[in-house]
Amino acid sequence: MTHGHLPVPLPRPSPWTAAFADDALEARFRSERSRGMRVTFLVVLALILAMLAALVPLDLAQLEGGWLEVAFVLRGVFAAMLLGAALSVWRWPEGLLTIAPLTGLGVALLTLALTFVHGLEHSSPVLDTSQFAFVGMVFVLLLPNTGRWRWGLTGVLLLATWAVALGKTDDVQGSEAHLAGLFVSFVLLVLLAIAHREDVLRHWQFAALDRLVRMSTTDPLTGVANRRGFFDAAEAARHRALLEEEPLTVVLLDLDHFKGVNDRHGHAVGDEVLRSVARVLRDTLKPGETLARLGGEEFGVLLPGMSLEQAEKRAQGLRSEVQALCVQSGSAVVRMTASVGVAAWMPEESIDAALGRADLGMYEAKSAGRNCVRAAAGDAARPMAN
Repeated sequence: MTHGHLPVPLPRPSPWTAAFADDALEARFRSERSRGMRVTFLVVLALILAMLAALVPLDLAQLEGGWLEVAFVLRGVFAAMLLGAALSVWRWPEGLLTIAPLTGLGVALLTLALTFVHGLEHSSPVLDTSQFAFVGMVFVLLLPNTGRWRWGLTGVLLLATWAVALGKTDDVQGSEAHLAGLFVSFVLLVLLAIAHREDVLRHWQFAALDRLVRMSTTDPLTGVANRRGFFDAAEAARHRALLEEEPLTVVLLDLDHFKGVNDRHGHAVGDEVLRSVARVLRDTLKPGETLARLGGEEFGVLLPGMSLEQAEKRAQGLRSEVQALCVQSGSAVVRMTASVGVAAWMPEESIDAALGRADLGMYEAKSAGRNCVRAAAGDAARPMAN
């Protein structure tokens, strides 16, 4: 992840869709929400499959001929849809917030079709309409979805409820069906309101937690990651490197003679130098790379998927960016150089160990006259010329 400045205002979810305007933040929210509800979704699908199987004797008792075949086909489609949804969520957990409401839509339409196959003349209007309240309770309230899907699914359930209610032609049953339709409609709208309110609250809580995490992992002076943020990102990068068998390199950059800047010009100018260095380094980052201020005038960079030789060239570019920087603060004009150490992470070691070797490389660069790049001796890499 690429760290930037701290967000000042707390992001506000939309009052209608309960979604963040920031697409990246909304994507993180959906990912977290999906991971937490995957098992619940699979359990719900298993229960619905069991209910489908339990209703087969009802088909055999009430239907015959072509209508029985239609019912079996519909139940087969029903079961295939549920199994497909389960497989999709198992392989693509992040898609749960789309798969769950789509499944709910399919359940509503197939339930409506089976209700008409069984006929409306001799069945209970209360049972026929209340089944859509049950679908709403599961797929609107219990399972996660997005605001737009929630509104759309509720609309489909309302239409299905009234399709059944208005299909009752008998005067007595028709009157009961209309009352049942009104009651189920009220229940569905209440479920929609509760689900929407819960979704908005979850978004607020996620935004607050996300901000706290960013505050705890971001350096307040420069806006890049702090030491804790660096090691959090490093552990994630280390796990990815192990899984994907790709290289991972660590770059350690230390500003030369920075103490003299504070002594000559004051800490305010020193702070401006640190902010400027962080800004030019951050502008060079590619997706997946992390820049952090590890303390004082020391910066660390994680370079996933980059070999030691490639990382040395990249580190040389970072050094050149610092050397080209001219910081003006009041009457002070400051130019800086940096000594840079590079180390390739080894699969059997911790990030701390790789960072320690990069630190050795940085001290070799200091000993070589500063303003240069060195890999630690143990990394068996040729020092690069300035």
